[in-house]
Amino acid sequence: MTRTAIGLGANLGDRLATLREAASRVAIVAPILARSRVWETVPVGGPEQPDYLNAALLVEWSGDPLALLDALMEIEAELGRVRGVVNGPRTIDLDVLWIDGVVVEERRLVVPHPRLHLRAFALAPMLEVAPGAIDPRDGAVLAAPLDAGVRALPYEL
Repeated sequence: MTRTAIGLGANLGDRLATLREAASRVAIVAPILARSRVWETVPVGGPEQPDYLNAALLVEWSGDPLALLDALMEIEAELGRVRGVVNGPRTIDLDVLWIDGVVVEERRLVVPHPRLHLRAFALAPMLEVAPGAIDPRDGAVLAAPLDAGVRALPYEL
C-alpha cells in the first residue's frame, strides 16, 4: 500500500455537500488515512467563476495509478461533472496529486501533479494530510507557496 494524496475541488452547487459525498465515495475505492480541513480559494485560470472549496484526502493505494484515476473520474461523472471549458467551473474535481515515492509520466496522468508546487489551493490541503511530503523527482520537501487566495474554513470532510 502506498500513501496517495487526492485533491478535491468544487465551485458549483452545494460545494461542501459535494466534497463530503465525493470523500465518502473515495472511501469505497481506497482506505482513507487522513482528511484535510476545507479551504476556500479563488479560481486560477479559466473564465470568471465562483470561488472553490478545496480539500485533500490521504489514502492507501496499491494498484495502478491509472486505475485510481479512472475510479476518480467515475466518481466525478456520478456527481455531475461535465467536462467542457478548460479550467471552467465544476461540480467536482478529483486529482491524484502525489504518490509517496512514485513518479508517473503518462499521457493521462502526471504525478506529482505538474503544477502542484504553484497551486496553494491544492498544496495547502495536501500538506495537512501528508506533512513533510517529499517530491520524488528531486527529493525536496514540498512547501505551500504563500497565496492570499486561500483560506482555511472551520469545516471538515
